Amino acid sequence: MADATGTRRRSRSGARTGRPAAASGVDREARAQLLQLDRIDSALRSRWVQSGFKDRGLQRKLDALSAAGIEWLREVISLHGWPGRSLVGSRAADAASRLIQHAECSLAFQRRCLRLTEEAAARGDVPLRHVAYLTDVVRLRAGRKQLFGTKFREVDGELVPYPIEKEAEVDARRKQMELEPLAAYARRLRRRFPPRRTRRR
Repeated sequence: MADATGTRRRSRSGARTGRPAAASGVDREARAQLLQLDRIDSALRSRWVQSGFKDRGLQRKLDALSAAGIEWLREVISLHGWPGRSLVGSRAADAASRLIQHAECSLAFQRRCLRLTEEAAARGDVPLRHVAYLTDVVRLRAGRKQLFGTKFREVDGELVPYPIEKEAEVDARRKQMELEPLAAYARRLRRRFPPRRTRRR
């Protein structure tokens, strides 16, 4: 693992009472930990994508980082509930969303996190897009079609969305979750991750 230092540390704010940290403000330690995990994950994941998802060494590092991060996230949730804006700020709340999306953890835990994310979104503590992203992850892992078209895969060197439930209605669902139209999202992803055959030229 590139650097998992501190991933097992217990966040201290609210640790004595177990009450939600929203009552005592932002937990700076939890915020810093999430941002650190996110930076490392982003750097490793970018290199892994560039390898065409074939670099096993990078994949092992990502898996180890994700496992340590999820163990730490379980502790945070047990103490504070879902780490939303009130606990860790907007950027770290985004990082928490990416962490659970990318994790190869149990589906049961991801479903629990989805319920917590839905509750957090209902009170305005996370953006609705976090619910959409994790909903698609949970559905795909359960062998179902995604609802919002947030997850893509590489087919013949190009990124395409995984199968979508009632695809003709996807943009209406995306609008409800404050997401851009699927076509615009797909263009943005493909610009960021161009086909490997193009990158080799």
